[in-house]
Parts: sequence; structure tokens; C-alpha cells
Amino acid sequence: MFLLAESELRQDDLSALIDRYLTAHPMERRDRALLTELVYGILRQRGYLDWQIDHFSKVKKIHPAIRNILRLGLYQLLFLNKIPPSAAVNTSVELAKEEEGIAASRLVNGLLRNILRQKDHLPAPDPKGDPVVFISVATSHPDWMVRRWLARWGREKTFQFCQSNNEVPTTTLRTNVLKIRREELVKRLEAEGATVALSTLSPHTLFVRGISVSSLPSYREGLFYVQDEGAQLISDLVDPKPGESLLDFCAAPGGKTTHLAELAGGRAHVTATDIHADRLHLIRENLSRLQTPGIEIETLAQATATERRYDRILIDAPCSALGILRRIPEGKWRKKPSIIPDYAKEQRQILEQALKHLKVGGRLIYATCSTEPEENEEQTAAFEAAHPELKREDPRESLPEGARKYVDERNHFTTRFNSDKMDQFFAVRWIRIA
Repeated sequence: MFLLAESELRQDDLSALIDRYLTAHPMERRDRALLTELVYGILRQRGYLDWQIDHFSKVKKIHPAIRNILRLGLYQLLFLNKIPPSAAVNTSVELAKEEEGIAASRLVNGLLRNILRQKDHLPAPDPKGDPVVFISVATSHPDWMVRRWLARWGREKTFQFCQSNNEVPTTTLRTNVLKIRREELVKRLEAEGATVALSTLSPHTLFVRGISVSSLPSYREGLFYVQDEGAQLISDLVDPKPGESLLDFCAAPGGKTTHLAELAGGRAHVTATDIHADRLHLIRENLSRLQTPGIEIETLAQATATERRYDRILIDAPCSALGILRRIPEGKWRKKPSIIPDYAKEQRQILEQALKHLKVGGRLIYATCSTEPEENEEQTAAFEAAHPELKREDPRESLPEGARKYVDERNHFTTRFNSDKMDQFFAVRWIRIA
């Protein structure tokens, strides 16, 4: 059984952990899907599961491995219909016996059966009580996140946002328009067994379900890239033109890099680098599959050599990633409040470094998948105030018509609280006027 330790979640990406486990322990497609659902589902609902476990447990301190087993069994009892309750309980009991012995198995058996008996009348935090406690438990979010958002958005919007973080995101594809038209890709995907829907925002985007896209021949042929529509719109904001020189400063794994080249018809010169050199191989892997022309992968030192200048620079900045928690539910439990000022400091350093390589008349685009003002509005305002040679642009004309509503009166692009089920992104575009 796949049981994640807290140390593993801190040290590695969840999808990479699952892939590594499945490589070592091959499973049939149905079992792979169940394992993935259990891991992601438990992490989405971990706060609520722990609240129930602590309410019913007579043991003050539960061993971490046993708590994981209790989460596993309880998630099946409360959130899944496909597994009989008796099977969920019995499997959890056997796991506990193997892990910690007979006493642990009795604890698991008694607690799960007690909860099962009261399943239709489980305790819940008071909706009219402390909003931090209520929202944290009801939506399974850490107190510190809820407290931050309540101060800024109020109860209703915070509850709404936290609920949306627990939704299973749609699989969104970006058509590789240098290889295939979207209409033709739809036919290919349907022939390969996928159910396909078209985006009403972007002319290159579609949504699929019913299949693992990485197993498809069309995936191996590089006909599409898996990418949230909000992330795709960031590349539209860059608005690359044929013949221009572009720098993707934080490019790994290469989704926006290849999109920039596609938008320029393969006729721009795109330099892809990353502040973490060990991630450059991810760009190479995607470039090898997509075969996108006009891209050079360089180290940061090469891409930012003294004489290098670019027409457009994209900084898809490292950030707290609190806007994509529905895709990385482990992030709710892995992240700490200190990451926000830490990232803000790093972002400012990257902005200053990138600006040195922007031509006069060139565009600098700064983007994050954060919800926090220290990384977004406050960051860009402070940087702009320090650099009067930069003028913030209205980027609406660069966006598909349906997405222009996501640019506010201050020319911030933000998909926060969007109605199109996109991840939460923020971006600003400047032109260097002197």
C-alpha cells in the first residue's frame, strides 16, 4: 500500500512520488486510478479527516503511520461509494496490524467502526462560531491560510475559495498549433477514446476526460501540451512577434516557453533558462516531444551574460503557489507562512536582474500563481516605483476577447475568483520607455 510520510511530501513532488511508486509496483489502469484518487483525495480532505479522527479517538497522540491508515480508511468511508465499508475497515485494520501490531489494529478497528455507525450524524464545527475554525475544518485548510484570506476577502469569499481548492481540476490541453489545428486534434482525441470539450476563451484550448492523456499516441507525437488555461493566457500576455528575441527566465518545465514559440509561429528566437539548473532537463524533455522550433536552452549565466538584450522577457516567478492548491493539495500541509516573504524577496531579485537585459521599447511580463499581495500587487507596485523607465501597459488587446474581463482598472491581469474554472494567476506587463 502507498502510504506517504510527511518527510516525503516535503522533499518531493506528489505526482513524481506516485509515478515512482507505480513504476516500481505496476498496476492495472483501474487500480492506478484508485490509488491516485485516494492519495489526492486524502490530501484534499486531510484537515476534515483529522478533525474527525481526533474527535473520536481516545488516544491523545496517534503514531503518524497509524494516522495515515486512519485517514485512508476514513476517506473511503466518507467520500467514496465504490468500496464497501467493511472492506475499507478490514483493510485498514490489517495495515495497522502489519505496521504497529495488534494494539494499533484494535484502535483503528474501533475508531472506524464507531465513525461508521454515526456516519449520518457526524459532529461538525459551528458555522456561526469562530470562522477560522469553521472554514479550516469544513474545507480542510490550515488555520494560517484561512486567517490570511479572511482578513482580506471576508467569510463568504474565503469559504468559496477554499471550497474551490478541493475541486478536482479538469484536464486542460493546449493545441500545438505548429503541428495540428484544434479541430483536427479533437477528432484524433475522440478516436483515441477521450471525451472532448472546447474552451470558449482560447482558440487553442480544449478539455478532456475519460482517459490518461500521457498514454495517447497524440501525446507522444507532441500534438498537445497539458496546461491550465490560466497559464496559457500568460503567454498570450507576452504577445511574442516573429523575429523578436525572447527570454523565459524561469522556464522549467517548458510549458510557457513552447507556447511563446508557437504564438510567434516558430519564427521568434526564444531563450529558455531557469534559476535552478537541475530543472533544465524538464524543458529538454518537453521540447523533444513537442519539437517546437526557435528555442535555445541555456544556463542562467549564458542567458544573462552582460551583452544579452531581449525584446520581451517573461518572469513566471517562483512563488507560494497558493493559487493552484487544487492541483497540489499537498501544498496546503507542506507550506508555511514564512514562504511568502521569502519568495517576495527572491522575486524582487529576479525582477532586478531581468530588467538589466530588457531593450528600450521591450516588454517585461511578471506573473505568479500566488493569491498573495506581497507577491503580486505590492511586489509590482514597489518595483515599478523604483523604475520610472517602466510603464505599465494595458494588455487586453493581447488576450482572447473572452479573457479580457480578467484585466482590472489598474491593468492587473488576475484570474482570482474566476468563473471559468481556471487556476489563480496574476500578471503585469511593462514597456521600457527609456
